[in-house]
Order: sequence, then C-alpha cells, then structure tokens
Amino acid sequence: MRARQVSRVLYISVAHALIHTIEFTYAALLSRIDSEFGAGLFVLGIAANGFAFMFGFSALPSGVLVDRLGTKRVLIVAFSIAGVAALLVAIAPNVWLLGLFLALLGLGIGLYHPAGLAFIAQATSQRGMALGWHGVAGNLGIAVTPLLAVGVAEAADWRWAYVVLAVLALVVALALRFMPEPEELPAEIEPESAPEPPDPPPEAVAAGARTLTRAERWRPYLPLFLVYGVFVLNGFIYRGSLTFLPVHIEERLHVSWFGLDEAWLASSLITLALLAGAAGQLFGGALSDRFRLERLALPLTFSLLPFLVLIGLTSGLPLVLFAALFVFADFSSQPIYTGLIADYAPANAIGRSYGVSFFAAFGIGSLAATFAGFIAERWGTDAVFLSLAGVVTITISLAAAIWWLAEQSPRERPGGSIAGR
Repeated sequence: MRARQVSRVLYISVAHALIHTIEFTYAALLSRIDSEFGAGLFVLGIAANGFAFMFGFSALPSGVLVDRLGTKRVLIVAFSIAGVAALLVAIAPNVWLLGLFLALLGLGIGLYHPAGLAFIAQATSQRGMALGWHGVAGNLGIAVTPLLAVGVAEAADWRWAYVVLAVLALVVALALRFMPEPEELPAEIEPESAPEPPDPPPEAVAAGARTLTRAERWRPYLPLFLVYGVFVLNGFIYRGSLTFLPVHIEERLHVSWFGLDEAWLASSLITLALLAGAAGQLFGGALSDRFRLERLALPLTFSLLPFLVLIGLTSGLPLVLFAALFVFADFSSQPIYTGLIADYAPANAIGRSYGVSFFAAFGIGSLAATFAGFIAERWGTDAVFLSLAGVVTITISLAAAIWWLAEQSPRERPGGSIAGR
C-alpha cells in the first residue's frame, strides 16, 4: 500500500478499535453491574442480547446508507449516536433503562462495520492485508477494554467508564469530518484492467439465447448464502464466548501472584488472552493475500473446536492459554470470511452485502447472549463453552460446502461476472 492508503487504513482502524472497546465494556464490567443491580446473569444476558441485536440490526440500514450516502456521513452518525447513548448508560437508574440505553448504544456502533469495511475495500489495493490490520485494531480495542474499564471502575465507578467512552466517541465523530471519502482519491487505487472481450459472433448469441432455469439463476448466490450462514454461527460463537469469558476466567483463575489484587490480575490476563486476536487477524490477513479463501476457511474454522472444549474443562493458567489460542483461531478466520463477502457480493452492492453479513453475525448471532446467560445461570460458565463447541460442528459443515462449491467451478459473482483473486 502507498503512504496515503496506509494513513487512511490507520485512520479508520483507530475508529474500529473504539467501536470494539465500547462493545466489550459491558462484558468486562458484568460482575460489577450485577453487584449493583442484583439482576442475575440471565437477566443481564438478555440486556446483552438487546445490545448485541441492535449492534447487528443497524448494519442493515447502514449498508444501504453507505451505498447511497458514502462512508463518511454514516461513520459520523454512528459515533455521534454512540456518544450520546454511552452517556445515557452511565446514568441508567435501573436494569430496564440500562437495557434500553444499551440497545441504543448498540444501534449507534452497529452502523460502523458496513461503512468501515466498504471504506477499506474501496480505498486500498491490498485488501486482504488492510482487512487484517483493520481487524487488528478491533482486537486491540477489545483487548485493552478489561484494563481500561476495570481501571476506571476501580478508581471511581463502572458508570464513569461509559462517560469516558462517550467523550471518546464524540471526539472521533468530530475528527471524522476531516476524513476524505475513498472515492475522492481514485488516483492511488490502481486495479489491474483487463481488455474488453470481443463481441461474440451473431450465431453464438442466437445459439446461447435461452431462458435460464430458476436453479441456474440462483446458483451464483449459493456460496454467498453459505457465507452468510457462517456469519450467523460465528457471530453466535463470538457473542456467547466473549460475553462470558471475563466472568469465566475471574471465577476459575485461582491464581495469586505477589499479593496483586485479584481483579487487576484477572483483567491483565484476560487482556493478554484477547491480544492473541490481533495476531490472529494479521495471520488471517496475510494468508488471504496468498491462498484461495475457500481453502483457508475450513481448517481455520475447525481449529475452534478443541480450544472451546478445553476452555470449558480447565482452570488456572492453562485456561488463559487455551482462551488465547481460541481467540487467535477465531479472529484469524475473520479476514477470510469478510474477503469472501466482497468476492461473492454483487459488484454494486458491497455495502449492503456487508450490512447483511454483520446483521447475520451480530444481530441473529446476538441470541447467544441470552442462550449463554441461561446456561451459565443453571449449569455454570464452563457449560457455555462446551455448548458453543457443538455449534462449531455445524459451522465446519458450511465451510466444507463453500470449499466444495469453489472446487467444482470458477468463483462466479452474482450478475454473471467472475469474482477475482
């Protein structure tokens, strides 16, 4: 990437980091919020579900708005809503209003992903690596959240953590006013141009003119629908695991070092585990620029299975290690699947396609928060991760189907063109 492309990727990646810091703060502060409201993990899981559903649902209108209005306007609106909603969360007097304000916060930050990813796809010539670095920033945002949120909560109160997030979101909204749209700088984007194919002879046109069957019309969309299915299941695994991973580690760490405060020690180790996701994003981004994406998806998806089982069965430092390996494997697949969306989506609807994919992941996948909250309250947090391992087996079958279809025929973009890589 050229220097200005790099600067634009870094610019939008900082915004991505804040989005995921806001997203993960509720999970990092879950035990403290429970101590204040005394609502129980099931009720707080429902509140997390509402937040996560709106996080995914707002990706749908965001995708449409990106295609019509451009990325910058959508991003400014996203961070403006997030700033106001975070302030409302900070003053929520009861668990019901907390859930309502969290849903508004989810709606605001959910506008981000179609805009941010469409910006990356349009503004860089090395899309795979750019998506990897963009994902790294998101992982760093998640990883610093336990230390940031718990640090503010220990110094003052959990509500002040949301005040800090509100100020940061409003600052980013203001700064984004000076970010150029990627379309304004076309000179730096130099895709290889292929010569126009010659017109076919009239007899060939006449011979080939026939009405396509319904199966033939829908066949180019089948891989895209399978990728959407993977987004649903991966989103379910993501939401269920990350919502309860901090509480799970806090409950089962059983480690004391040099008289350090247990909350600080647990937060530090959770941060170290989550930092593995940044390495996973880079790993997946680098692989996606070198190998066919469909061939990468299956082994990376399969790798989630043993680590989820081990998280559910271990405690102490081995638990932290297996959590880090799970996070690495989970996030290494993200550049692969986001790249497949860009490859299989209709050329004039990339923003809307990312909107559908993130609604699938964060909206439909948000049901995992209620599901995992119910399981955690009845059978403990270890059962959450064992049940999510079962979900991975379904994801593996979809990844295998995507691979099989790719091996049967060239990658065809809906509308008739061949999606290239």
